[in-house]
Amino acid sequence: MRLNRPAAAHLLRRAAVGATNGTINSFFGLTREEAVERLLDRSASPALPSYSTLQRDGDWRTQEAMIDWWVDRMIDAPPSIEEKLTLFWHSHFATAREKVEDAELIWDQHLELRRHGFGDFRTLLGKISFGSAMLIYLDNETNVAGAEQENFARELMELHTIGNARFSEEDVISMARAWTGHNTVGRTPENNWEYDPTYIFRPEDHDDGQKTLFGVTRNWDAADTLDEICFGAKAEDFSQFITGKLFRYFVHTDPSDAVIADLAAGFRSTGGNITQLVRSILLHDEFWAPETRYALIKSPVEYMVDIMRRCGLRSRDESVRWRMEGMGMTLFDPPNVAGWGQNGFWLGTATAWAKSRWVNSLKWRADDRNLLQDLDDLTPDEAVDRITAFFGLYDVSSQSRNHARDLIEVTQRDRPWAMKYEPFAMGLFMPEVQCA
Repeated sequence: MRLNRPAAAHLLRRAAVGATNGTINSFFGLTREEAVERLLDRSASPALPSYSTLQRDGDWRTQEAMIDWWVDRMIDAPPSIEEKLTLFWHSHFATAREKVEDAELIWDQHLELRRHGFGDFRTLLGKISFGSAMLIYLDNETNVAGAEQENFARELMELHTIGNARFSEEDVISMARAWTGHNTVGRTPENNWEYDPTYIFRPEDHDDGQKTLFGVTRNWDAADTLDEICFGAKAEDFSQFITGKLFRYFVHTDPSDAVIADLAAGFRSTGGNITQLVRSILLHDEFWAPETRYALIKSPVEYMVDIMRRCGLRSRDESVRWRMEGMGMTLFDPPNVAGWGQNGFWLGTATAWAKSRWVNSLKWRADDRNLLQDLDDLTPDEAVDRITAFFGLYDVSSQSRNHARDLIEVTQRDRPWAMKYEPFAMGLFMPEVQCA
């Protein structure tokens, strides 16, 4: 089946961070398979900068530079799944600069997400779990035999691999014991008590005793536990958990058990290959079903990036960090160990007010940049067509069209001078612009 423009726009809203009308048109007429393969092709992705090019005076300002860089990269990125999937892993493996207190460690983790977030999950899981950012964030840097710290062990299972209610408290204790000694260097006389966040394994602090994990008793070590989750006793739970989370991210939030079980079986058969799983999800009939369109609310990052791209704006134009903080999504500083949620997570009053303030600012830019101008002589229906075309909307609901037409009609009649910016602001608040 070949894509019409509404289908192409739907795919790019979900699998990329939005797209220009020109990019949408370039996907028009492709088969589903051709379009998905094009998005999975990351060969045109630009090179990544070194940390030194982003480093500023202090971690806070360095993080701000990292945010600006990522937002601009999302704006400029060729049509590819790289940014959208990296955004998913950034929340899934949540670590916050505010707690880690080292922007370079957060940057190192971000690079690992890009290097391994499209291959096999076990490799990605190992790179992140043994990374200093995660060990510090979840307190495993102080996990030693005889004084076990269980935070990392619990979240490794609950948030990163198998989900809640699929492990016991005994499993948490055994997992924590298995990860004892996998710490950071910390402060030692050898480095003059200066803090060193480098990963280190200290065998003298590791519990070499027998441990019962997932019903299997042996001398578990850290790497063994990851293998057991991905390929052993918890392989089915792990594959269903990751599959379900990715399906909800890309498709809709209420998949059936049968759909997830089928996709998860395919995921296991590839040894946990992430790209193969994403391919299967994007080609699934439910992804393309009419009722799936606009079923997800965009995160603030997705919302802002798509609008900024359409308006020709860059991070330097918009004080991006400040805007996104108000909306509840500061990149490289997720709110907690669970990362950011979906849909209802973004329906709070604070988020709505922050969006409103941004829209109020943007409408003057629309006037300055002559965006959506010369609507005065159009009929209300023609004006709505111009507005929806500007935002790349090809399948607006009749309810949205009617509300937009009524507002245009009233503005043309009672406030004609406001036609230079009010239709643009109205477009930003259309449900189809705020949803994916």
